[in-house]
Amino acid sequence: MTVSPTDPHDENAPKENWWLRALIGLMLLALMAWAYYMLDLGRYVDRQQIGAHLTVLRLWRAEAGILGMIEFAAAGVAFIVLNVPCALIVLAAAALYGALGGIFLGVLSLNIATILIYLIGRHFGRAAVMRVFGRAMHPVERHFSNRGLISVIHLRLLFFALPPVNWFLAVMNLRLRDLALGTLIGSLPKIVVYAWLGDVLIDKLAYHPDQLHWYSPEVLTPMLAGIVLSLLLRVVDRFWISPRAEQA
Repeated sequence: MTVSPTDPHDENAPKENWWLRALIGLMLLALMAWAYYMLDLGRYVDRQQIGAHLTVLRLWRAEAGILGMIEFAAAGVAFIVLNVPCALIVLAAAALYGALGGIFLGVLSLNIATILIYLIGRHFGRAAVMRVFGRAMHPVERHFSNRGLISVIHLRLLFFALPPVNWFLAVMNLRLRDLALGTLIGSLPKIVVYAWLGDVLIDKLAYHPDQLHWYSPEVLTPMLAGIVLSLLLRVVDRFWISPRAEQA
């Protein structure tokens, strides 16, 4: 009996697939290394260059005033819609506008982007998802229909604003009010932590890298706060959010 190349009983198929994946991975690494050196991307991560870029951006912030915050928020919304992680937006906002500014701009950008993603998903993505997954989506739909707000808070606490979560929620059977309020409540704790990190770490990294150590208060305190926050979120999720979601 002749065995086709895709036959699962073919002993050589897994090995060939493994080598193919390894080859593709090496090619991607080589392409990334080539782009890094040919495009001189190292200049963007050099500490002196980080300080220079940060100085330029802060001069722009001072000149732009309130209009600069509006422009930053608009750019943040666009980046989140384009699947740039929200954590990077919050870090950048805090580096320019301080911790409170980072919290404000992070909350504003994420919630506006969430609404836009919701509208895009409802009008262009939901029908396609339902066609592909069909009946498999019905239990998930019922879950979100009955427990919308709690489910959104649950996901935001656990996964924050990862791009897949944003688009997953956009095609669920959710009311916009539940999505917006759940995102506001569930994402706020981690936005606070990222804003704190952005306010402290980026400034040190740009201007005083020699003072930056893993045991320095600027690094250790946010790290410990993040660990404590994660543990608290797990406790809240286990003893408060999940039981209520199951009872709903």
